[in-house]
Amino acid sequence: MKYRIKQKIFSLTDSFSIEDENGDNAYSVSGKLFSLSSSQTLSDASGTALLKIKRKYITIMPACRLLNNDGSEWLIKKKFWPFWTSRFSISTPEGMLEMTGNFWQHEYQIRQQDQLLASISKKWFSWSDSYGVDIFAPQWTAQLLAAVIVIDRIQHSEKNSTFGDD
Repeated sequence: MKYRIKQKIFSLTDSFSIEDENGDNAYSVSGKLFSLSSSQTLSDASGTALLKIKRKYITIMPACRLLNNDGSEWLIKKKFWPFWTSRFSISTPEGMLEMTGNFWQHEYQIRQQDQLLASISKKWFSWSDSYGVDIFAPQWTAQLLAAVIVIDRIQHSEKNSTFGDD
């Protein structure tokens, strides 16, 4: 299934809308403006919260947690080496995933061993961040879409992102 993630331009928090391949709203990601926790919530089209995205601190490399409604947790960490590429490890209850890509070309893939789970492409010329995402593991759609949001936040962590403490 194909999705398009668009960052909302005129938002005081890091908010995103996610459309399916038909252009219908499928998910949304929103943060709270006046909150000690700058976490974000991924919700489905009906407004049901599916997971929370929280930044993990006291780590050498940037990391975030995806806290699922079923109590499970995914941990996404930026890898240090090689530093000229964008690489992330994603620890899930079902095993390790790896996201690799080229920061300059804005093309990424999420794999579990040799199996392609998602392919991500960033739109080059737009007012806000916009990603095309092909999901090949429908059971993990929400988590894989949230992983793309996390990678976007980590890549922009030095820039004026409101993604802060939990």
